[in-house]
Amino acid sequence: MPINPNACPGVCNRAARAAWTSYDQALADHAEAMTAWLATPGDDRGQRPEPPEQPTIPVPLGDPVWDHRCARLIRAALAEIDDTAALLAASIDGHRGSAPAGPNGVAAPSHLSIVNTLDELYGALSMVEGQWREYRRYPDRPRRARGTHARTLTVGWLLGELDDILLHPGSVDFGLGVLGWQARLRKMTKSDPVSTMSPIRCPRCSERQVRRKDDGYYECACGRLLNQSEHDAEYARQADEHEQQEVGAS
Repeated sequence: MPINPNACPGVCNRAARAAWTSYDQALADHAEAMTAWLATPGDDRGQRPEPPEQPTIPVPLGDPVWDHRCARLIRAALAEIDDTAALLAASIDGHRGSAPAGPNGVAAPSHLSIVNTLDELYGALSMVEGQWREYRRYPDRPRRARGTHARTLTVGWLLGELDDILLHPGSVDFGLGVLGWQARLRKMTKSDPVSTMSPIRCPRCSERQVRRKDDGYYECACGRLLNQSEHDAEYARQADEHEQQEVGAS
């Protein structure tokens, strides 16, 4: 039995997908073990191989495509990639050649790789804008010269349509692509200490002192460590709390 076909395709089910992948492999291993066990003469068979147990990890379902927390993560990631892209663009403004090493001795990406990456990003975003405009029968996408301003306009337009986009069954590639771009741009800016600061409050000390480390973990000044899944879940939880507080105050 595979993971529920209505499961959210986002990071909330990362552990469940890994568990079911391991289970599928365990089933295949068990089938091989049973074949060998049955082919062995009865007196030499030994104990019958035990079948693996199905995973019991909870599986958040899409509503209808994405779990509400993953939808929030995608919205935050889409806004963040514009900010991070602007940071990268500013790092090469008026410069040529290779970028110097970062403050931790980590080699920064070359200027050419940044230009190519930002161009690729704009192409991916503008393609989605064009596809969604065609699907909704909106006017054609305005012709814009590639650059920071054009990318910001495209991101802003997509953010305005995002709630509806994420309701569409075809939004899976887009949503995962946004999260992929977020990770890719974060990696390119990891030599900048400002870019490693997370917006969340530490679940232990409640301070905003959580930074991303080079090994992929997040660490607060108080010593609390979070892996990527824990960090993303905490981000979604705090975003929910913030929205509830705003609704209560209005």
